Amino acid sequence: MLPAAVPLCDDCGATQAATWHLNEKRQSWQRRFAEGVPEEYQTATPEEVIARKHYVSALTWRASDHHGGLGLVGTSGAGKSCALACRIRTLEEPFLWWSSTHARKKSTEAATAEHDRAGALRQWEVSGRIKILVLDDISQATFTTAWSSRLFDLLEARLAAGLPTLWTSQLSPADLRAKIIRQNGGDTAQADAISRRLCQHSLVIHSQ
Repeated sequence: MLPAAVPLCDDCGATQAATWHLNEKRQSWQRRFAEGVPEEYQTATPEEVIARKHYVSALTWRASDHHGGLGLVGTSGAGKSCALACRIRTLEEPFLWWSSTHARKKSTEAATAEHDRAGALRQWEVSGRIKILVLDDISQATFTTAWSSRLFDLLEARLAAGLPTLWTSQLSPADLRAKIIRQNGGDTAQADAISRRLCQHSLVIHSQ
């Protein structure tokens, strides 16, 4: 026969319930992290970031100090995305991780999709209100006039709402600005506006 179960006291019962709740919360976050971050960055560790040295301060970034966001600038392979993944993991906040080309695709679908445009629009709108938005390799997309305009609107809405945008770029802000001007028909005012919204109130870290 099984021994009779001994009931827990109120304090012990509350502690057990809190422990179960915490474990469930951690497991839920781990699932959301695995679903949201590209597979190649899911196993990134702070030790890797520290060893590379460039982006160590990204590990302690806080929206309360830099409400505009966090920008990591450097060449391919410098560890930009790994550093962002490490910080995202410890923040445990709702986030959306998009490459710049994927973001551009989503914005186009929201504006022009022939099927389920409402659904595409809802997906795009999420990027404007989610707690944390990651735009990875922002310099890789082609800055057409339409994409430049939509990117500006997105960054403006997030900054106005106090929602941080975390981004990486292989180009410096100055070189990114020049690329936008070349590709968006020479609109320097728009390029300046995008650059300001990426960098103002943000922690921008260069690899060198």
